[in-house]
Amino acid sequence: MTRKHTAVAAIVGLLCLTSVPGQATTVFRQSLADLVHKAETIVVGTVSAIQAEWNAETERPYTRVTLIGLDVRKGQTQETLTLRLLGGPTPDGRRLRIAGTPDFRLGDRVVLFVVGNESHAVPLVGMWQGVYRVLFDTERGEDVVYTDAMRPLTRLPAASGGAMAFDHASAEQHREAAEPLALDTLPEAIDREVSHE
Repeated sequence: MTRKHTAVAAIVGLLCLTSVPGQATTVFRQSLADLVHKAETIVVGTVSAIQAEWNAETERPYTRVTLIGLDVRKGQTQETLTLRLLGGPTPDGRRLRIAGTPDFRLGDRVVLFVVGNESHAVPLVGMWQGVYRVLFDTERGEDVVYTDAMRPLTRLPAASGGAMAFDHASAEQHREAAEPLALDTLPEAIDREVSHE
């Protein structure tokens, strides 16, 4: 191979390494059984604190999300649970974000399927699939469940295995008109799956 061919091959190789799209994350679709059986901890709780931190040793930003008022459906935890998510502000003013990482706000009530906390970049089974959002429906007078993308959870996820991509822009485009499940439906289904382990 000539120097010219070697140089072209090197440039093409470099472009392949640096042109990986950063706007979508692909993961396997998770059924409810997958979520339950892969999770180390399953809780319903309320976000009480969000704290950004910079790890000088790894030179990476992390965000810690603390939940209180926990209803623990699987695993053992203290009175609070703090997730460590890779991402957040950096000392030079930029922000690291992994596509598919759920956003949390103070006061959010959520159902979390946690795995690999403190070791995984996003310690949730199936990333965004490991988060359900709980809202109070004033007309029905009860808590109801939405997906992380704020689509009504109209049935428990049954399909698994196929790859699916997450894109923050497309996930937020619309809300479906269907009625979401009542929150009570979800812990009951989780408990049934846990009893089969």
